[in-house]
Amino acid sequence: RRRRVPGLRREELAALAGMSVDYYTRLEQGRHSTASPGVLDAIARALNLPEADRRYLHHLAQPAPPQGDPVPVRPETRALMRALGPTPAVLINTSMDVLAMNPAGCRLYDGLDTMPPHERNAIRYMLTAPEARELHGGDWTAIAAEMIGILRLRSGRKPLVGGARDLVDDMAASSELFRRVWQDQTVSLADRRRKIFHHPRAGRIELAVESLVVRHAEGQILIVLSPEPGSAAERAWHELMARDPM
Repeated sequence: RRRRVPGLRREELAALAGMSVDYYTRLEQGRHSTASPGVLDAIARALNLPEADRRYLHHLAQPAPPQGDPVPVRPETRALMRALGPTPAVLINTSMDVLAMNPAGCRLYDGLDTMPPHERNAIRYMLTAPEARELHGGDWTAIAAEMIGILRLRSGRKPLVGGARDLVDDMAASSELFRRVWQDQTVSLADRRRKIFHHPRAGRIELAVESLVVRHAEGQILIVLSPEPGSAAERAWHELMARDPM
């Protein structure tokens, strides 16, 4: 029969996922309290979901965590960041608010540490600071879209409140890129392994990216960016930090 809209009908999706139409209907309408990981994977396979969207489906099916007070930055975390020396480190939360930076992180992301504390957010910096666009060069659009998708993934199970809600409202009003990616409900995984920066004083440098979950501090993630040992990028960066320390 002719279709009024593209896509699978409910009974077709249920058949491809190996479940009854009644069960799938109750699941779709929120009338079934739980869905096993196997059921979610079956739906993801039927819909040919990419890995980021498959994880988002699992993420949405989990109970929403309770809203708690923000966790302060632990002294141990600050000490670790200082101990990294010339290796840039940035501590963020799940909304990508910047909670702390070591001197090398401030040197890499020029201007981020001077933003008002309540606006110090990685996405806001990326979309509003001229320094961010210059720093990321031709990768700026792709990286900015990935960051927006990561925020969408992390915020899927709970309503946005406070600073996160203000961030989405402000960026949706001022950034066409943010508006498009957010409205499309595009999600991304925080799986970029390397970034190329065009630093105004160190030149073109390639840094490996590690995202470390901070224990005993719910929602805090430490981003560490390091050049390959013995590389030209390492020499250029260490020379900059040695002659121009913060």
